[in-house]
Amino acid sequence: MRKMNLNSYIKSSRAFLYIIILSAMVQNAYGWKFLVCGDSRGNSSSQQVNTNIVSELAHAATNEAPAFILCPGDLVYSSTPSAFAEWRNAMAPAYNAGIPVYPVMGNHELGDPTAFTNAFGADIPDNGPPGEINRTYAIGGPNALILALDTYVNAHRVNQEWIDSIIATNIHPHVFAIGHEPAFKVLHTDTLDDYPANRDAFWRCLANANASAYFCGHDHFFDHSTMDDGDGNSSNDIQQYIVGTGGAPLYGDGLYDGINSTWTPQRITHEVQYGYTVIEINDMDVTITWKHRIAPGVYEATSDIYERQVQMQRPIISIKKMSTNVVLHITRLTPNTSNTVERCSDLKDTFWLPVTIFNTQSNNYEYLTPVSSDRQFYKVKSR
Repeated sequence: MRKMNLNSYIKSSRAFLYIIILSAMVQNAYGWKFLVCGDSRGNSSSQQVNTNIVSELAHAATNEAPAFILCPGDLVYSSTPSAFAEWRNAMAPAYNAGIPVYPVMGNHELGDPTAFTNAFGADIPDNGPPGEINRTYAIGGPNALILALDTYVNAHRVNQEWIDSIIATNIHPHVFAIGHEPAFKVLHTDTLDDYPANRDAFWRCLANANASAYFCGHDHFFDHSTMDDGDGNSSNDIQQYIVGTGGAPLYGDGLYDGINSTWTPQRITHEVQYGYTVIEINDMDVTITWKHRIAPGVYEATSDIYERQVQMQRPIISIKKMSTNVVLHITRLTPNTSNTVERCSDLKDTFWLPVTIFNTQSNNYEYLTPVSSDRQFYKVKSR
């Protein structure tokens, strides 16, 4: 299959975002995948990496042939150049196969963040916010946006302002995020719910972006739960995947007894075993499969297979009436498309009068128009 140029970029004319087109093989909107697995550290400074498991996972990745691999932190026991060199050497089968590997920092990398950025900075897109370059960044697939988030520049929090700016210009139907700490606590108590208001804002942002899943580690097991938002529509509930299954000493179970705010965690699967998740995207369909280790070097798909068909969200118009004008605030737009706002005074009327035609670089737009009657209806058409 044809290799793609990993140095090709798409530049946003609206912001500082550069999204790198990632692919080890031919990938397109009608069939591609990526892998997620974190927490591959050893159990002491004298055993920095569980090289046996990391090597197994790297070989498994070559068989999967993904576009890239995401690693949500705690790659090594302590953040030293030699430890990261050992990790990269164990991951050599994937690197040698041309499969990019994109990590974020965990708490075990905090001892020397510079060693982490020196080890992986050349591989990571430099599109993060100031002060978080090579620690927070965005990855673009053929039809997906992945937010790789640091949770330690501001402890137990993500950079919400930066996330909002990226989401505001996103044109991809599929959205995912990774970070080291779980958003909803299972075992470790140091998670994003240490700052519940910030966590809630982050989770609502993902929901508004129609995201499918948040991948994390920190707890050394596999745990998949649906975060039920209580609206009665399970298709828009975001999945939390704890994939701390890359070789670190395995832990037991825990409870979703942290600060869950308005969400109710509904556990799907919990397993104390090494493995990885495979995220397959085929046009508007996403399938996430947990594959676990059943023997040395052998990883097999489990029954935990999450499937979702992402629905394109139609634009929404919010209207605020003033004395002689109305303000139309339009959201859920696709950036860089032509949009027409039309109005009529009677829904039985088949004639809609164009109000304005616009092309915005964002996914929202505001327009002030005079009130022509007491009864008006508005709609927006995009093409």
